[in-house]
Amino acid sequence: MHIARGIFSGLFGLALAVVLVVLGLVVTLNSTILDPSFVVTELDKMGAHAIIADQIRGQLPSEEPQIAQIIDETMGELEPWLREQTAVLAYAGCAYLKGEQELSVTISLEVVRVKVKEKVAQTIRESLPPELEGASASQIEFFISQLCTEIDSQIPEQIEVNEASLGPETAAALRKAREVVSYVQLGYKVLIGVAVLLVLLIALVQWWRVKAITRYVGIAFAVGGVVSIMGSVAAWSLVSRAVPSEIPPEIAAKLPQLISDLTHPLQTYGVAFLIAGVVLIALSVILKSPGAEYH
Repeated sequence: MHIARGIFSGLFGLALAVVLVVLGLVVTLNSTILDPSFVVTELDKMGAHAIIADQIRGQLPSEEPQIAQIIDETMGELEPWLREQTAVLAYAGCAYLKGEQELSVTISLEVVRVKVKEKVAQTIRESLPPELEGASASQIEFFISQLCTEIDSQIPEQIEVNEASLGPETAAALRKAREVVSYVQLGYKVLIGVAVLLVLLIALVQWWRVKAITRYVGIAFAVGGVVSIMGSVAAWSLVSRAVPSEIPPEIAAKLPQLISDLTHPLQTYGVAFLIAGVVLIALSVILKSPGAEYH
């Protein structure tokens, strides 16, 4: 009977270790790519707002060097706004993937329009371009008005981000990702329940003897922790080596930090369970032997 209890406890302990490893992966996903605050932080590190600025800059009339300089200065001044819009998109994207809402974001570009027109008008009035030398005040204002009209025609009033605007292929990929995320969220709850059930099964098999329970559960925790730590290190190494060579150098230089941030929660999770496992194993050694537990 003692051997049978040991075999079943070992099997349940092994299953518990496997469940803890898988749970660690799910926890890592929930605390990284499914956490909007994490996504916003990483996008900020990667300079996503600069990419958005380049997209807006490309819509503006910048044939004249002076106008191009004005646009560059304006985009710099709009950096806080760009960061804010990046955060809006990140939170909406995470909410969509989690099934909390449909993907529908409207970004008003009125602030961009106003800022660019104000900057253009101010610059022209302070430093007239060669073609306006000797022009009357009304002619200068007419020129500014024409330029502002062109700016309004180039910059849309707002940007709509939804499945339709992203195109069929991108929308299909997002729907697939949303389906996968729904399984991840369900798996998170199921895995926690299974882990608790396995601990209870070990306790039942061992007839609620604390010394044996802490030993088997402690070993499972320690094994799960070690595997999670090794997995985080291996993932960092593999992903770092798999970076495509065609990625721009400025982005490639930031990828190691991104990968480290992505794997850090799994490493922390592994360390926590390893410590908990060691404590439980040590506790099992300190506790009274099974024979002393019966009265």
